[in-house]
Amino acid sequence: MNSQAILRIGGSIIIYTLLQVFILRNLVFFDVAFCFVYISVILFLPSSVPTSTALIIAFVTGIMVDMFYNTAGLHASAALIVAYIRGFILKVLFPSRGLENEIVISIEGMGMERFIRYIVIMTFLHHTYLFFVEAGTFTFFINTTLKILASVMFSSIVIFLLHVYLKSLRNS
Repeated sequence: MNSQAILRIGGSIIIYTLLQVFILRNLVFFDVAFCFVYISVILFLPSSVPTSTALIIAFVTGIMVDMFYNTAGLHASAALIVAYIRGFILKVLFPSRGLENEIVISIEGMGMERFIRYIVIMTFLHHTYLFFVEAGTFTFFINTTLKILASVMFSSIVIFLLHVYLKSLRNS
């Protein structure tokens, strides 16, 4: 990874964390749908980034969110799961290409259907872990499942729209 890529990733961590903490933290629908866009840092890493590097980036991003949310590692552990499973999900979505050929994680590089599927799957994994660990029990299974599904829809839509918006800014 060259210095330009490191600066871009560092900038992404800061921007997405600030967006999450100062704007999206308070954007909750009916106390059910929560938006966590900070995972975009992990989702949009180049596919050539090794898992070990992705894990470090995920930990730093998650722990920064944890500091503001006062959640003692909950977001860091959820982000680590996303970073660890990311390579496997990309292999499942692109079985013929493998990761030796870099997959550009964007609408243009993946196609609309695979791109949306990738975002939804990764967001679902993140939110499932996050909300079940936060609940700490299966007593509130239905409520937790409702939170997961509503939050996955909300987060996925916001992540998708942010990606489209940021792409249009870069192209103009």
